Amino acid sequence: MGWQPVLLAGSERICPFVAASLFETQLRSFNAAHFPALSEIKSAFPKADLSAKKEKYASVITSLVTEFNQRFQDFSVIEKQIKLFSTPFLVDAEEVEESLQLELIEMQCDDSLKSQHQLLSLPDFYQSLDHAKFPLMRRHAKRMMSLFGSTYICEQTFSLLNQNKSRLRSRMTDSHLCEVLRVSTTKLSPDIPAILQSKGHIYLNPFI
Repeated sequence: MGWQPVLLAGSERICPFVAASLFETQLRSFNAAHFPALSEIKSAFPKADLSAKKEKYASVITSLVTEFNQRFQDFSVIEKQIKLFSTPFLVDAEEVEESLQLELIEMQCDDSLKSQHQLLSLPDFYQSLDHAKFPLMRRHAKRMMSLFGSTYICEQTFSLLNQNKSRLRSRMTDSHLCEVLRVSTTKLSPDIPAILQSKGHIYLNPFI
């Protein structure tokens, strides 16, 4: 059973981004409570007209808020599932899927598991659960972790695509791009000396 690093443990990790809406409102009203640099400028130049700059940065924050709303609009749908994954000992068993209720209750009644949950990372905690006693909770955890991991991989690959297929590389074909992305995203390290030797070439180490 593969366990990927958890990129997001729950929707609470998105809460800092919600503050962007607050920043937008305060910036448009010239409230510099959370903008120390702006506060210094206002104090140093009380008669300066900063309205143009205010609108410029407020528009940037507006775009940021819109972007986050689009990217995380699905979190409200799976919020309970995320909370079950990240804080299983604080969730009411009546609020989760019926298939998980008995396993969750048994988990919450086990003091040793509570201690493990506090000491271990989430991937290690769920990996330590007994396969026979908590098969559904383990499957739920795996689904939650792979959800965020796969999203990150897609974003990473798309960024690499934009970097490699620029207007300055007009001779790159789809086949070449596929090969470049495969090399860019793999975690395998090629054995350059062995590859060159198989092709009849001599590898000269530049660091010797």
